[in-house]
Amino acid sequence: MALRIFNKYWWIAKRLRTNQLQRKTSEELSFSESDLFNTDIRQRGGDYFLGYYSTDGINLALKKYGVFSLLEKRDFKNISTKVDTSDIYKHKLSIYYERRDADHLLIEVVLRKEFITINMPFDNELQNKKFEVLTIDWLCMQNPQIKFDSKRPQLPGQKFPGLGFSRVAVELLMNMNWRLNLAGLINTPEHYHNAKFYSKIFRYVNPDTQAKFLALLRDLKHISIDKLTWAIEWGCVNDKTSNQPFVWIVDKQIVPMDVRLKKIIQGNEYSKYVNKQKKTYSFEFNEELYEQNKRKKAQKEMENII
Repeated sequence: MALRIFNKYWWIAKRLRTNQLQRKTSEELSFSESDLFNTDIRQRGGDYFLGYYSTDGINLALKKYGVFSLLEKRDFKNISTKVDTSDIYKHKLSIYYERRDADHLLIEVVLRKEFITINMPFDNELQNKKFEVLTIDWLCMQNPQIKFDSKRPQLPGQKFPGLGFSRVAVELLMNMNWRLNLAGLINTPEHYHNAKFYSKIFRYVNPDTQAKFLALLRDLKHISIDKLTWAIEWGCVNDKTSNQPFVWIVDKQIVPMDVRLKKIIQGNEYSKYVNKQKKTYSFEFNEELYEQNKRKKAQKEMENII
């Protein structure tokens, strides 16, 4: 899949103006004498989300992009947002329905800006250069109104089944990256199923990690995504190179948006290196160990119900 911004959202993004995205309601503008003397300026994360968006501006953007209407079509009522900029480095946006609590949370994202340094195992003109990027520290999209079943099995890290908004979320975050004039969008998948989904448009910054990941996909392509993600979690995948259980690599994936960065991450030298390195990796699935762990999980779930 080509690295691109989906045309519909890109068209909307181009028509949203800075003054619209930074406008504030009278409630946001209110600042009492008590606020003036009791606020510790050193601990404030700033009034604007990522130093750019007002809360009203975020709500306007979500409305224009159709996020609220998509949620309402799923039967979610009384949608509300909460913006937390109290941390100077990380900002959080949460979307709820009906009530603002953990059981009514639909979408939550924690974002920050950071610098990454290009350090490739091959010659390139950007070696040791720094680029400022938008990093996703946390992204949760869930549907508390439905239960896990055979069609929607529980995956590691999930409290509720997914919302089915992953593609929309990534497109909007890419638009945000463009608006903030940052070099790329960074994601650090904690589990295999996250990486598998994001691999449609993301690549690992480290080509060695990309090579190992592609080798895993190649060798275990016959295993379903839910089965494989639990197998890796339980140590049921063997790294034949080291003859040890494969331990998931938590590493940065990127959608490069800076032209120079694209030239490296999407370039021939990167691809050649990855294709060469993935030949050095080999993986096998331990079916017996997987079935043992699956039975243990089912037994534990049954005990929790009882």
